[in-house]
Amino acid sequence: MPRRGIFARSEEILITMGTQNALYLIAQLLCHRGTRVALESPGYREAMNVFSHRGASLQFQTVDTDGMCLEGSQQCDYLYVMPSHQVPTGVTMSRERRDALLAQLSHHDQIVIEDDYDAEIHGDQFALPALKASAQSARIIYMGSLSKALSPGLRMGYVVADAEVIDELRALRRMMYRHPPAALQHQLAQFISQGYYERYLKLHVEEIDRRRDAMRVAIDQALPGCHSHSSNRSSAFWMEADACIDTQRLAWHAAQRGVLIEPGFQHFFDVAPPRRFFPFGVWCNRRELINPGLQRLGLAYDNALAT
Repeated sequence: MPRRGIFARSEEILITMGTQNALYLIAQLLCHRGTRVALESPGYREAMNVFSHRGASLQFQTVDTDGMCLEGSQQCDYLYVMPSHQVPTGVTMSRERRDALLAQLSHHDQIVIEDDYDAEIHGDQFALPALKASAQSARIIYMGSLSKALSPGLRMGYVVADAEVIDELRALRRMMYRHPPAALQHQLAQFISQGYYERYLKLHVEEIDRRRDAMRVAIDQALPGCHSHSSNRSSAFWMEADACIDTQRLAWHAAQRGVLIEPGFQHFFDVAPPRRFFPFGVWCNRRELINPGLQRLGLAYDNALAT
């Protein structure tokens, strides 16, 4: 966590079975019927499901090139935010937007739940530190994960918060499971302490960079009518197609050519979500398949335009 500007004592850290489990524990502790929670839209649907399950009153904030828009969020009790790389857009919250968010916390007695998604693998030496590293640290509950960089199957995440909050979360966790597998925790601790994690992370980031660069070139060639909204170091592209394209139809045409894409409308929480967006993951595509895959998608895109 020092890479993200965070220095915490052991009593301020809780190990969880991934960030999804961490978020469930946090919502279980803090939310009840009527609790007001601000969420990004488009955003992480599982977060919406968790807070909704607790009966929270949800307020959806739009996302622009600077991250979560803050208009109207001052009335909320909690703000769930992905400032490093927002899901699904890949946008990084700007310094100005971060400063505005941090400035309103004490004035409106608010708490931020910071999901530092993909922070370990963006490889940007000029990246802004986590919100948790700010002077408003006491008002921020931080979540991170080792699963994204190493393997999704690890299900190993963590929460950093004030010791009192961690004590309550640990008591809740105990009612679900005593602790994540001790053997796995021990092996990961050894992997990190002996320097293997840093070495692996460097190679991993370099490979992501190569695939991202290859995808960016292939997208420009195969999908000239599409625009990417993601930050330069994002691990996914958030694509906006022509206004006349329905990405559900595009997904069908692409599947006929052996290419699978995910329509982006399900990431919006509007009553009538826009249907021209779709995400592209970087890591899930091997380099040798990027060009032929994008060429096929380009043909599918032309078919979708014609129908």
